Amino acid sequence: MDIEGKVIDEQFARILVSVPDLSMSDLILLDKVQKQKRLNDDEIKYLRKKKYIEGRKNNLFLSKALTKNTGNVGLKSTYVKNKSFDDEYFRRLIVQYIEKFGAASRREIDELLMNKLSDVLSAEQKKNKITNLLSYLRIHNVIMVNEKKKWVLVK
Repeated sequence: MDIEGKVIDEQFARILVSVPDLSMSDLILLDKVQKQKRLNDDEIKYLRKKKYIEGRKNNLFLSKALTKNTGNVGLKSTYVKNKSFDDEYFRRLIVQYIEKFGAASRREIDELLMNKLSDVLSAEQKKNKITNLLSYLRIHNVIMVNEKKKWVLVK
């Protein structure tokens, strides 16, 4: 029998020790998540089943349920940055911007939203997310592109 020794972030482990349900192997896996190291499919499945992680396979982060129980402000704020807000919030921001300024170019909308989107997303994923938000608003007849190639509210 081989026992693999792993060094985990002691400060991170101390924070998570405040969550009584965590085993040592849970701590090791969560440390890998925190350090953004790859997990295999079984590890991901296990952590999801326990509701310890959220996000996509290559962009996992600690779940709300887990960070809430630690009482650690740093973990909580990291969770919010990773989770971001729901799509409705971003759609409202776009509409409010256009209401206030009459029109908005794609560059202006990118500037408005890029730093508000989840830190887990790459720049390309953020651009795709904004495209999807604009498409949703266009399809639902809330906004349209005018002759100057700016987004405006549908009258």
